[in-house]
Amino acid sequence: MSKSVSVLVLMICTLFCAGCGKSGGLGGLVPAKGVLKFNGQPVEGASVTFHPTGQTRSASAITDAKGNFTAMTLNLNDGIYPGEYIVTVTKIEQRGEIREEHPEGSRQPVIHDTREVIEHLPPEYGGKNTTGLKILIPESGEKNIEFNLTGDVDRTPKKVKDLQRR
Repeated sequence: MSKSVSVLVLMICTLFCAGCGKSGGLGGLVPAKGVLKFNGQPVEGASVTFHPTGQTRSASAITDAKGNFTAMTLNLNDGIYPGEYIVTVTKIEQRGEIREEHPEGSRQPVIHDTREVIEHLPPEYGGKNTTGLKILIPESGEKNIEFNLTGDVDRTPKKVKDLQRR
């Protein structure tokens, strides 16, 4: 291999590896940590999603037993891009299953869908147009985010197939 080709290959490898940080993540992310409460109580297992209002990526988090969360964009706890976000929050429990039965003498299987969902937070917090939650993440990040949700919840199990018809 000629010297100029060797130098070119070395330069390409250097440029390629320059974008590969230790975590293999994205540049420009800042920390975003906080706590989620519903009617004053911490919420465990809720999904918190940060929807950008500008041209950037969304981020998400799952709350722990104390309601604490740390935003992630690509890798676990890697952070969020600075900017303004609409925030949606959901906590849904799913139970049941889809089961296929093959009755003797029939060509068509019978599908039994026993799936149900139980919403543990008011559904308005789960919609981008209804949540009312917004946050501005500064260039330095935000480590004291507090989302204090309020309201009533209908925890009556709902059939998944009924929700799909909405």
